[in-house]
Amino acid sequence: MGSLGVKDRVQHWAIGRFLNTIVNTPEVHIPDRLEADKRLDKIGRLAVLRAGLSGLISGLCVVAVALFLRDWEGAEGLTSFGFTLIMTLTSCITTALELLFLYRDSLSTAARMAKILDIPQEELEEVELENSISHWLIHAALGAPGFHGTMFGIDPLAKIGKVGMLIRKALKKVRIVASATVFKMILRRMWVRLLGRVALRAYVELLSLPMFVLLNMFGMNVMMKDMRSRLVGHELTPKLVKHAFPEGFADMEEGLHKALHDGMREQITTARFIHPNQIRVLEMLGEYIESDAKPNPVQQRRANRFLLAVQSMSGKNTSRCRKLVRRLELDLGKEEVELVRKEIDDAIHDLTPLERPWS
Repeated sequence: MGSLGVKDRVQHWAIGRFLNTIVNTPEVHIPDRLEADKRLDKIGRLAVLRAGLSGLISGLCVVAVALFLRDWEGAEGLTSFGFTLIMTLTSCITTALELLFLYRDSLSTAARMAKILDIPQEELEEVELENSISHWLIHAALGAPGFHGTMFGIDPLAKIGKVGMLIRKALKKVRIVASATVFKMILRRMWVRLLGRVALRAYVELLSLPMFVLLNMFGMNVMMKDMRSRLVGHELTPKLVKHAFPEGFADMEEGLHKALHDGMREQITTARFIHPNQIRVLEMLGEYIESDAKPNPVQQRRANRFLLAVQSMSGKNTSRCRKLVRRLELDLGKEEVELVRKEIDDAIHDLTPLERPWS
């Protein structure tokens, strides 16, 4: 067996840290849903504040270096290129440390959430990708919405096309889109060039601070919501299935079963990733069987309502996904769509049980 790559080693380290935090965290399971919701909200907000603070500290470090270079006598002969090089290296180092802190803190917060929700230890230690909660949370901490590999016979990238695939691979290789470090460096350097004066560069960094603090807080807030969705989905998904289909998947009519499978496939290929909550549904739904059966209007409406609920608890709502939701509105009606989405949002973020009959 060959040695593990850097990515695998980091992932194993992250999983180990996540599980270790669950064991050592002072958090305890809170049976009362209202109290549990309050505690989850609080630790989520604190994580967002820490993200903003880390952005502030990181930015102040860069500002301090810039001001030091501006006022230091030994830097009088420093060329514009030399100044830019020093500031770029400083920005790289501080941002890398900042991202490492955010990654570590988000995993620690997720572990505390898992303890409050009382997710069974054996499920947290599951290593199979389809069932690994720790893998899902690590992906969320990295900002990854879901998996791009083929699962349950569904290829999320089936609709992307050859050109799109080439572009995607190129972007992934150079990490242009995903790298917050590069983004910050480019933005800061661009503002510097626009002003065009070395003496003002430190103040440009200072002016950019609020923006990066807000970016950190916004990013962490989105991450916390997705992590909470992935954790709550462990308990919510079976309840959602039971609420939508009291008869269960095993005794489901063939037309309805096909409508659900086709809808899940379309949902995943439209979003171009498989979210963990969709994996849970597909596992319960069972193997897709080719059939000529067609759902009747009632079955299609039941399927669409359920698919909308799964969509609402499955990660990023991209423009492509919004088009899919608008199509569901034609069948369900705008009012029903808003009701279902609110029910799912309340179930995830307020731990409110599903009570309204989905007839």
